[in-house]
Order: sequence, then structure tokens, then C-alpha cells
Amino acid sequence: MSGDRAAEQAARPNVVCRPEMSWGAVTHVGGVRDHNEDAFFVGDDVCVVADGMGGHEAGEVASRIVTTMVSEAFRGGRLDVTALPGLVTGLNDAIRTTADRNETRGMGTTVVGVALVDNGDDESAIVFHVGDSRCYRVRDGVMTQLTTDHSHVQELLAAGRIRADQVGSHPLRNVITRALGADDVVEADFLVLPDEDCRLLLCSDGLSGELDDERIAELLTSSSDPSHAAETLLDAALAGTARDNVTAVVVDLRFRRNDAEDLADDRPGRRSVADVTAEIGAGDGPTGDVDDASVVGRPPTGPDAAAWVDTNTN
Repeated sequence: MSGDRAAEQAARPNVVCRPEMSWGAVTHVGGVRDHNEDAFFVGDDVCVVADGMGGHEAGEVASRIVTTMVSEAFRGGRLDVTALPGLVTGLNDAIRTTADRNETRGMGTTVVGVALVDNGDDESAIVFHVGDSRCYRVRDGVMTQLTTDHSHVQELLAAGRIRADQVGSHPLRNVITRALGADDVVEADFLVLPDEDCRLLLCSDGLSGELDDERIAELLTSSSDPSHAAETLLDAALAGTARDNVTAVVVDLRFRRNDAEDLADDRPGRRSVADVTAEIGAGDGPTGDVDDASVVGRPPTGPDAAAWVDTNTN
């Protein structure tokens, strides 16, 4: 909990911070490739970018599974925080099942997203990611990379075996160590954001690989309009070699503070955190899993995922 928020809640214990998002999003095939394996989804409660891999018949399908299933999971409103790991598991299961059925070896995708979720008696914004698609945050004019790439060169960099200026030219720079669809079990990273207004950038490596952090920060803050900022970032990436597909989602995150009694939510299908807790049990907190997909309205996992993909991604 941030210091400002803690002080406010001490003075007014019934104050609730409700996060809200506005966004701008763009994607482009780039300057070299002949098809786009990137995909994105933006909605009231979740924004996500997926960078598919495995070729035309695999990467596009994998990234589309991610955006379709995420959009469906949040169609009824905000999820409980404990549902996010299960959602990522469901994405992984669906991609692996589809790859086996279609015999598309090497099918997979990265994912990076920000989700607005119920978190106890409050609400939170949570960044989640697998792979080397990134999330950057700008607050008070300072940009920070929130995610750590799941990649071979990042491991070399962390071990001190290469320098930061060698990452972009390393022959194994495109080798990632985690991806949806790569293994039976996938491990995602989750980060609860402080309750502070900020701007976020979700992007594929087609953007971060073309522009250095200084240039990204300059363009990300070049306009108060997130759509214009996204387009400016895309134009800059396309001005270079644009060797990969390029996707940028710029999100303005705002926290609206209200008295708890003024936040009654009558959206269809939305239930209180207490109701969810009663049905699924206390769980393990933010890293727990939810076995029953129907409890929180997310798509199924395991063998049932393949049937869901057949009927919902055509």
C-alpha cells in the first residue's frame, strides 16, 4: 500500500480506490515479415498483448487464442485476483491442445497484460507476463521497465556474462525461456501496481527491439492522448528496419477514490468478493489457482479448453 493511500485510509477507513483505464492500441506487420503473429485486446478491465511464434499457421493462432480467451474471461466484469494464475494456465492448456490437434510443432506465444481485479475488499491493477513482451510504467516523468524478459540473453545479462549494449546484437537474442504452449506447466510473473495514477506501455519485442529505452520514454510521454502516443511509437519503430511485427498498447491508469457505500455494482454476473471466497475457499492468495472455471467466469482449462477454442475463435 502506498504512503498516500495508507494516510488517506487511516483518516477515512471507508475510502476505496477503484482503478480505471483508457488506452490506445496499434499493431503492424513490420517492414520484413509477410504476416502478423502479434495480437492485442483492450477492454474496460484488461489489456493484453501476445506475440505468437511458430509460423503463419501457429503463431497467429496462438496469439488469437490468448486475446479471445482473455476477452471472454473478462466479459462479465472484473475477476478475483486468485483467478489470474488459473487464467494463464487455461491459456497454456488451450494452446498446447490446439497444437497437438493441428500437429503444429513449435506453436506458442508470449503474453503481457494489465488486469483490474477484485483483491480482498479492495481493487487492484496487476501486471502479468510470460516471455519477452514487456510492460513499462511512467510516473512523474520517470519510466521504469516493470517486467523482466524470460529470455536467454536476459539470463546471460543477469549472470554478468554479457553487457547491456550486447543484448541487441547477440545471436541468441530471440530465444525465450518461457512461453505459453512451450511446456505442460507455465510460470507467469505477477506484479501488483501501487495505487498511483500512471501510464503503462504493453508491447511486443518488435517495438522494444527497435527503440531503446530513452527513445521509448520520450515518445511514450509525447502526447496526453494514449492513442496518439501509441501511433507515435509505431511510426518510430517502422522508421527503422522493423524486422519483426510491432504492437504497442498505451494505457492510462487512474485510481478513483470513493466511499465504499457509493460503489454498489449492479453489472450482470458480478458478485462480491465475499461470495467468491465462500464458493472457492480462501485459496493461496495472489499465487493460488481456481479449479472451477465457472466460479469466476473464465474459460475452461485442460481437455475442455480445446472444445472452447473450437467454438469461440472461429
